Amino acid sequence: METEIKLRISEIERALSKLQSSANGLQPSLPSTIGENNLLDFINKLNALNRQLQQVTEAYKSVLLQNEETTRHSAQFLDESDRLLSRGIYSSAEKN
Repeated sequence: METEIKLRISEIERALSKLQSSANGLQPSLPSTIGENNLLDFINKLNALNRQLQQVTEAYKSVLLQNEETTRHSAQFLDESDRLLSRGIYSSAEKN
């Protein structure tokens, strides 16, 4: 049984660029102070929820960009390893 892994760097780079662009476009713009002089408890809770949602969105964006960068480095490492391995196999075949 043969198993082959095809690494399509251009497709990976394209997908990662799209991911990065989407992540950078993620800008939470929720109001954090609705009804500043309002004494209703609901307004205070809504403002707190908006702030929390904004923090979660920023954290998600950060993790997403870190994952994108890690994946990009991993793909580059695999590509370079594949090139080195093929050079080694080719040079070994030439010696024989």
